[in-house]
Amino acid sequence: MNKTKRIAFGIGVALAVLAVFTASATADNVVYFDPDPSCAAPGETIMVTMWLNNTDGVQTFSDDIYFDPTVVNITDGTAGDFPFGFNFVHHGNWVRVGGITADFHNKPPGRWVLVNFTVKGIGTGTSTLHHDHHSLSNEYGHILPSTWIDGTFNCPCPTPETFTKDLVEGWNLISLPLTADNMTVSSVFSSVAGKYDAIYSYDAETHSWVALDADDTLENGVGYFINMTENGTWTYTGMAYTAMNISLEPGLNLVGWVNCSENISDALSSIEGDYWYVARWNATAQKFEVYNPVAPPAFNDFTTMERGEGYFISMKSAGTLTASC
Repeated sequence: MNKTKRIAFGIGVALAVLAVFTASATADNVVYFDPDPSCAAPGETIMVTMWLNNTDGVQTFSDDIYFDPTVVNITDGTAGDFPFGFNFVHHGNWVRVGGITADFHNKPPGRWVLVNFTVKGIGTGTSTLHHDHHSLSNEYGHILPSTWIDGTFNCPCPTPETFTKDLVEGWNLISLPLTADNMTVSSVFSSVAGKYDAIYSYDAETHSWVALDADDTLENGVGYFINMTENGTWTYTGMAYTAMNISLEPGLNLVGWVNCSENISDALSSIEGDYWYVARWNATAQKFEVYNPVAPPAFNDFTTMERGEGYFISMKSAGTLTASC
């Protein structure tokens, strides 16, 4: 990518998304599974991690996880970042887990592993991995506000599908609605090889652009700008990305979307009241379009979140975007 084009890209996007707002509200601590949904064939096992997005400082956790034993079994659990007195007890159709930080002090705000589970497929069907009697507390014994997101397990794994999207010459803002076996840039965009010269992601913490190389790994739930040197049809194959849990920073965040379309107010219900606006890129016109949740409908350029699209979300404070198909 030449210097002139890089400068034009930086100035154009900076002007289009100049307004960045912040506020002082505090988000809940969020616990979720990854991957989610997870899957395995009968008799096969996979590793599923239970993560904590920590905003307050957490010392201990406890949780009972219920599942359908005709579909799935959680056969083992190993400690993550809360190893002291780690507890994993199997009760047939549920497991009890818990732990404390190694130094008995709070884990600072960040992303931490609570448990790594060994999960086994039992029989055909779908099971919820349901949190019950759960809690997070700090070093003073205070129970902290928290959101616990149930997971989904499928037995066997769904059939892979193919996603196709027309990309026009110039900048296109996209995301990945499928999870491919190989998520490198060169593999995912092999169908348009030679027709693009730059791919960028956006770092919400530093508010800066990150140029990606051919061997870099792409992620679901992230938005990417790709600069096409000519029109092309992007095609790739993978498993449907149907649930997302994405941490958002105050100010601008460039996110992707799941493998379905949804009304925007429903799609962003997990951050309702916590964001100022959402912007998407009109590749044909090479300009941004905006949705403002408090504006009259006639003033909004779009009202639906679409698979394969990327979006800027301007957050008032830190939060977690959770959504599923």
